[in-house]
Amino acid sequence: MPRFVISLLRAARWHRRALAAIAAAICVLSTVAALSPPDAATSDVVVAASGLQAGCTLTASDVRVIAVPLSFVPDGALRSASQAVGQVLVAPASRGTQLTDRSLVSASLSPGAGQLLVPFRIADAGVAALLHVGDHVTVVTSGSDGAVLTLAKRVRVAALPQSAGGGGLLSGNSDAGALVVVVADETTARSLAAWASSGKLGIALG
Repeated sequence: MPRFVISLLRAARWHRRALAAIAAAICVLSTVAALSPPDAATSDVVVAASGLQAGCTLTASDVRVIAVPLSFVPDGALRSASQAVGQVLVAPASRGTQLTDRSLVSASLSPGAGQLLVPFRIADAGVAALLHVGDHVTVVTSGSDGAVLTLAKRVRVAALPQSAGGGGLLSGNSDAGALVVVVADETTARSLAAWASSGKLGIALG
């Protein structure tokens, strides 16, 4: 057989082996790609950049925006820093806590001069579920003799913070009560704060 024919046959066999190797590599890469889970969809959310105190007015340095999987985005989540900056924080937030619309006091209900925000827990979570931001409530408690004491008359509900477990206003256990934040004058606010630390309170609507 002529030498050039032998050379052509050898070249053809070499190319077949090279093409087979390339095809095998493509098959492997295609299989890996098919078995790899797709990238999870994400969304921007606003989180506390550091530990924040209740009642503070948020600044640009207090918050940052991160991307998280959609399954971890709570209802009412803030999506941009502009939604948080200048707003008043309802409850303390540790670093990395996602902020929602329930984390902030409505601009129309922010405390004015001589007013304070007062958080307290009411005993009846079922009653708390009837509340809306902006409602007026009268806060009561029981005295040592069992008499009903009025601690604040027709104070405005400024916020209804979510529970620490992320379950909304109610924690799932009616015995745990629910947290309510109201705007009150300084004297009333101090009285409410003192009673709130000693026991659960009740409210009357209207």
